[in-house]
Amino acid sequence: SEPWLDRKKTASAMAYPEYYFNDFHYQTDGWMSSSSASVYEVSTETLFLGKQDAMQRQTLIPLVQHFENDESPAAILEVACGTGRFATFTRDNFPKADMTLTDLSPFYLEKARQHDQYWMDYRGEEALKENLINTDIKPAKFVQANAESLPFPDNSFDAVTCVYLFHELPENARLNAISEMARIVKPGGIIVLTDSIQLGDRSDSDDRIGNFKDLNEPHYENYISTEFSKWFENCGLVCDKKYVSSTTKTVSFIKPRNVNSGHV
Repeated sequence: SEPWLDRKKTASAMAYPEYYFNDFHYQTDGWMSSSSASVYEVSTETLFLGKQDAMQRQTLIPLVQHFENDESPAAILEVACGTGRFATFTRDNFPKADMTLTDLSPFYLEKARQHDQYWMDYRGEEALKENLINTDIKPAKFVQANAESLPFPDNSFDAVTCVYLFHELPENARLNAISEMARIVKPGGIIVLTDSIQLGDRSDSDDRIGNFKDLNEPHYENYISTEFSKWFENCGLVCDKKYVSSTTKTVSFIKPRNVNSGHV
């Protein structure tokens, strides 16, 4: 396994935010080793009783609906892609799109690259045929980046997705990430966010939803009690759709065609 550095020195030298070094849900090594990336899917599927893939795929509903009567998106970004497994589901539906994946962990980005290669080898050509597309399959692009400071020009992507990131961010980091996603999505484009349900989403769960904080989730209590739709609206976006399934919810936001970039 990779050698550990002093966390405070590493945070400063590599520009990792201090909150990133928490071992969320007691994942061994946090996000900072190849072994962590290798066991992530098994550990989280176990944590969510085999429902994780299904809950992630809920993200596709507003994404597919948004482009149903429009030209397919030319460029899609997934922020905080982790192992890249969800990106393969996105590529199943939009195999022609230029796909870019960001994550702050180089170890998880490498696992995402492996998942993308596997998808191209065993699924890519079939997905193109299913969508009646006659072109060569292209690999995704992989960029190490903090969601709070995305290295892309304004109005770069037709769609931006983000899955299971927000509950692990402090409130100010969530605000910065929203501002960045609003900035880089194109006018007429869509942002789709999937994460844990919050207080009020399922009233029968309100009395126990906060227990998830005990899995070493220091920002979870703040997350479940924070209404962040207004933050997207403050960036000039319009609330679109909301879906709730099990312990996960998906919300989408549209950037009006007369808005160029968003800042809170």
